[in-house]
Amino acid sequence: MSGQDDVVWYLCITEEDLGQMVVLTVEGRVFSQTVADFAARLASVASGVRRGLIVDFSAVDYINSEGLRTLEAAAKRVRSSRGELVVCGLSPALRTTFDLAGSIAHLAIEPSREAAVRYFSPRG
Repeated sequence: MSGQDDVVWYLCITEEDLGQMVVLTVEGRVFSQTVADFAARLASVASGVRRGLIVDFSAVDYINSEGLRTLEAAAKRVRSSRGELVVCGLSPALRTTFDLAGSIAHLAIEPSREAAVRYFSPRG
């Protein structure tokens, strides 16, 4: 990690099982140096997801186009197994990246982890 401008050059992913959903909390940067780890973790979790997968980006400061394609592919895999992937915690800069890449049209996005969890609560 660089001390200048709080730029983060690593990727850390933690997983929390909430029963019918799994939360992946991503921290750092998703770019050419870390995207393989991101893809492997998403594939591992997406294959066993029960109902929902939440990917929390609140501690991510950058994602490149390869990372976005990886995320969209994971969302497609989850949907094919009758689940859903929800992204949350996008900073304004990250949201702009998602928007410019056209990813917002392909992903469910919630403002916070709490909102993402509510997304999966029974609707009545």
